[in-house]
Amino acid sequence: MNKLVEALNKVAQVLEKEQISYMLVGGFAVGFYNHVRFTLDIDLIIQIHVHHIDKIIPHFPEWEGQLQGLKDSATQLKFFNIIDFSTGVKLDFMLYQDSDYNWTAFERRRKVDFLGVDCYIAAIEDLIIGKLLWYAASKSEKQLGDIQYLLTVPKVNFDYLTLWCDRLLINRYGLF
Repeated sequence: MNKLVEALNKVAQVLEKEQISYMLVGGFAVGFYNHVRFTLDIDLIIQIHVHHIDKIIPHFPEWEGQLQGLKDSATQLKFFNIIDFSTGVKLDFMLYQDSDYNWTAFERRRKVDFLGVDCYIAAIEDLIIGKLLWYAASKSEKQLGDIQYLLTVPKVNFDYLTLWCDRLLINRYGLF
């Protein structure tokens, strides 16, 4: 866990220094809501264009020789990942895709103290929506378990969840 916290601290500092808007998502982010499960990566959504990857890579010098490959990956797949060699943690960067929902989700993110690191995290409802989308694609029991746990956290806004699941045609699998 210490390596994940170290990597989160590093990436949060890098993104804030470079003025790149971001939010923590994925399995590690679920840990903020006291549901810790084994994960070896940190997932982030970042608001940049492919050519802005140049701002991130100098902070991870071992990847400078791979800059064009990372840009190609981001162009084709809308994401790229790197391993922070100092911690061994994989950082998955998903590039922000403009839509009404994604704009709303970014507006709802909040800055928190997560394990001693000041960082931006997706709102719980947006984590649930993201997990529903990943579950639809993967049928992963990890995703389903995360969703089931998050739905038990007090103050989940079910009106918001229902609204966006209906608008985005997301299957709720009878969970709510």
